[in-house]
Amino acid sequence: MSEREPWIFGLTAASAVAVLVSIAAAEILLAAACLAWLIFRPRRMVWPGYVIPLCVFMATTVLSLAMSSDPSVGTGVVRKFVLFAMGFLAANFVIDDKRARLCYAALLGVAAVTSLAALGQFAMRYMKFQATQSLTDDPTVLARITGFMGHWMTFSGEQLLIWCAAVPAVIALGRRWLVPLGIVGSALILSFTRSAWLGALGGFLAVGLLLPRKILLGVVLPVAIVAAAASGLIYHRVSMSFDQQNFAPDSSRLAMAITGFHMIQDHPVFGVGPERIHTEFPRYYHGNDLANFYYGHLHNNIVQIAAERGLLCLAAFLWFIFEIYADLGRMLKTADDNTRWTILSAIAAVTGFLIAGFFEYNFGDSEVLLLLLFIISLPYGAYERRGSEATHTGERSFANQA
Repeated sequence: MSEREPWIFGLTAASAVAVLVSIAAAEILLAAACLAWLIFRPRRMVWPGYVIPLCVFMATTVLSLAMSSDPSVGTGVVRKFVLFAMGFLAANFVIDDKRARLCYAALLGVAAVTSLAALGQFAMRYMKFQATQSLTDDPTVLARITGFMGHWMTFSGEQLLIWCAAVPAVIALGRRWLVPLGIVGSALILSFTRSAWLGALGGFLAVGLLLPRKILLGVVLPVAIVAAAASGLIYHRVSMSFDQQNFAPDSSRLAMAITGFHMIQDHPVFGVGPERIHTEFPRYYHGNDLANFYYGHLHNNIVQIAAERGLLCLAAFLWFIFEIYADLGRMLKTADDNTRWTILSAIAAVTGFLIAGFFEYNFGDSEVLLLLLFIISLPYGAYERRGSEATHTGERSFANQA
């Protein structure tokens, strides 16, 4: 192992952790890790199994941009490709159980701190709402907690990934880590973001049967207590979905999907062009309430990608997701205890991300994407090293027998 490799690992892990606080800091650390990797190249490269569909996704995105009627507005999606470097860094430098545990301890610890800050925000905003009774001050609707992020969807998307991934990680970290996990779960409940709730439930169910019962009880109990205590507010939040006159952003999701399908019908191959949904939406939408909701994107990963970049790009995205599950499934069959939990964490996180993505365009959120790439790529390095060591041991044994 190169003497410089631990430094690159440190930069990679720091970037993943920093994204919970600042995307700017995370990107600076990511760039530093990439630069150090290019200069020192300390070991042979591990290629995650999803690299081919990811490259196809990027190529079809560039093709969609080239075919756009206004390519200048969509260059940001190409610049965002640099975030994909996180997946390669995680696969190449988180190469053993010790490093994986260190990463998850840091992620869960910082996520707990951001959750505590968010819980403080909720308390203050709830008191303000009690005084004003204004929708704009409602901490369950338009004044939701954000932690250190700029928007509640980003905060809840990050907490969703951390919570889902940390549930299996507690097996390796130890039961004392159920405390910060409970804090993150509490903030997730009080984020009042229903897509994150559904994602967390889906991620938990995806791996729940494979975890010890004692761990499951420790995970579920604090979340259940907070949910029971906040049941009145949860009912209030859900009931807002049916108040179409006063809260159009919720009732507009079906209209956004229908409008997206109209865009796909007119532009099936290349889409309307990256970052052009906001421009094209008024032309395809038949309602008269555009001023009441945000339509910068279509609040659904599949519809958004298909409408914006075309069905070719959507096919590449689905191939990318399929390959992630296929790789994780293959690894899970032969993984030992030192790598199994990282694979389960990745499965839980990507499942939660996908379910939440049916109700929000979370793939377009840089903070969420960077964190997702780190979590799903982390098992590759440890599994690859385990396979290499097993092969090397087998070769020595065979040679000794000969």
